[in-house]
Amino acid sequence: MWNIIGSMANALFSVVVLMLVTRMLNKDDTDIFSIAWSISQLMVTIGTFQIRVYQATDVKQTFNFKQYCVFRFITIGAMLISSAVYIGMRGYTDYKAQIVMIICVYRAVDSLADVYEGWFQQKERLDLAGKALTYRIVFAVLAFGVILAKTQNLFYACWSLVVVYTICFFAFDVQYKNRVECLKSSGKLGKNLKWIVELFMEGLPLFVNAFIMMSITNTPKMVIDTAIQSGNIEQGAQTVFNILFMPASVLTLAYIVFRPLITQMAIMWGNQKYKKFIKILGKIILCLFGMAILLMIGSAVLGIPVLSIIYGMELKAYKVQLLVIIIGGCCYTFAAVLDNALVVIRKQYLLIVSYVISWIYIKIVAGPFVGKWKMLGASLGYTTAMFIFLVVTALIFVISFYAETKGKRGNKSEKI
Repeated sequence: MWNIIGSMANALFSVVVLMLVTRMLNKDDTDIFSIAWSISQLMVTIGTFQIRVYQATDVKQTFNFKQYCVFRFITIGAMLISSAVYIGMRGYTDYKAQIVMIICVYRAVDSLADVYEGWFQQKERLDLAGKALTYRIVFAVLAFGVILAKTQNLFYACWSLVVVYTICFFAFDVQYKNRVECLKSSGKLGKNLKWIVELFMEGLPLFVNAFIMMSITNTPKMVIDTAIQSGNIEQGAQTVFNILFMPASVLTLAYIVFRPLITQMAIMWGNQKYKKFIKILGKIILCLFGMAILLMIGSAVLGIPVLSIIYGMELKAYKVQLLVIIIGGCCYTFAAVLDNALVVIRKQYLLIVSYVISWIYIKIVAGPFVGKWKMLGASLGYTTAMFIFLVVTALIFVISFYAETKGKRGNKSEKI
């Protein structure tokens, strides 16, 4: 229950803070906050290096907690340096540069807490990870909202996220680590630092894929940001695009319900029961397809009115853009299902092909699309990139599946 609460709180965090900003500040500030949030999401992939899943499943303790922690300090340092370099490359100065950097610092603290929560999960205390995450987010939202309401100052409000996250990290994550008996042991670093390279290599494929996907998602936002600075798109467009983007992850959140079936797929695969493997995969896809249809219908009828009420903005002109973005989000979710299936059959390294092709495509089309169709162009750029990602991933899965099961499908009664 705590894990579910924490996951939901984490999913709603960006929705709530953006809602607070749009209702209390002007368009300039909301655009700056929106782009800062997007850049921090890209940079946090460097900070976490996507090691959490590996750490949580490292039950044989190939690496100990101290090693994971030191490695996380290294990746967080790389994240902060990368953030500063990226801000310089984008040409941000003064106020905008400060806001972006502060939000990246807040993400750095979150990345540090994540390595503790990965340790809790490994030791089968996921409840503590859920509690720490929930408390951190609740207190951060309260502080952010109160300071924003009292001062109308985005700079102070953003700093409150850093301060509250730091306090909560020590109050919950560190305290749990020190007080709960099963969490106290953390191992030794040792004189041989070869483990840093080994841990780096374990996380590298996951990091590369996550970074590329975040870059794909952010590219339309970066193009909009450039267009706003050059005066080709009106102020407030960045905020509107981020608001429209919020429902894109609804189907992905729904997929969390089906995640336990991935374990069943792994069992079927290990026992060479390929027909049952495909049957489970088909059921997941079919259920998600039904949900996708309901999501599209609901978004067409209620999407714009609900978003307009939540964010206090008039969004009637953006109904088509919303539906296009949601289609893109659905394509990503179906690709994620096939992504997980490829992990089960241990062909996940081939996914780099899907990510790179989609990344090249979005980098080519985003500028012309936004230049010609503005917000609709940004929406089309994202959705067509996700469609390509889905198609390439599906092709990789089909080819890999048949290559792996060739000559085995006639065994017993398991026939495709």
